[in-house]
Amino acid sequence: MTIRLYGIHPVLEALKKRPQAFKTITLSRKEGKTLEPILALASRARINICHEAPEKISKLAGSDSHQGVVAEVEPYSFLDLKILLKNAEKEDQKLFFLVLDSIQDPHNFGSLIRSALCSGVQAIIFPKDRSAQLNGTVAKASAGAIEHMQFCRVVNIASALDILKKENVWIAGAFVDSKDTMYSVDFNMDLAIVLGNEEKGVRPLIKKKCDFSVSIPMADKFDSLNASVAGAVIMFEVMRQRFGH
Repeated sequence: MTIRLYGIHPVLEALKKRPQAFKTITLSRKEGKTLEPILALASRARINICHEAPEKISKLAGSDSHQGVVAEVEPYSFLDLKILLKNAEKEDQKLFFLVLDSIQDPHNFGSLIRSALCSGVQAIIFPKDRSAQLNGTVAKASAGAIEHMQFCRVVNIASALDILKKENVWIAGAFVDSKDTMYSVDFNMDLAIVLGNEEKGVRPLIKKKCDFSVSIPMADKFDSLNASVAGAVIMFEVMRQRFGH
């Protein structure tokens, strides 16, 4: 089984990180400065390159946002949660995980990956079912950040939170109706931020597993932030508190 990555940044970052995963790269043109890094890395890794018309690239990618590049690669790998915790505890910093409870829009998922990487999140935990999966659309939305993030895909989010809690990781839910705002909470702890579904939010069972919750203060009562933006705001507040950025 393979997946198709498309777009210059996702393909380039994948080539840098895991060239051995590539089967083929298909381009819509033979030259151009934007393609030079891809061509150089592909040549070094001896990856087969072919050329097709832009229409064929669109069909392969399943999108018109391919920038003339599509690649067939091995799927992303996942870490077991206990191994993830063991590895993360070796690092000289407090734990910081992002838990996605049924984020189904691949563009939101990709944007969250990008923000998570930039704000110091060590891994993203998400469910096998009722969730967007790691595919070309998610990779494109992440602008290649997906290649630098660790992922743990679990069968049951509630059980995963129980494991985190046993390892003294505090679970913070992002709830619109929380009385505590992200500015009133000290995030300087081993932490997992839980974000819920775009429409329904965090499920009731998962809410019960959270140690505390936070909301984002708004200048207006209108709740205008989507899941990826809300997640980014909270993750960067965690980074600001921890590192003074």
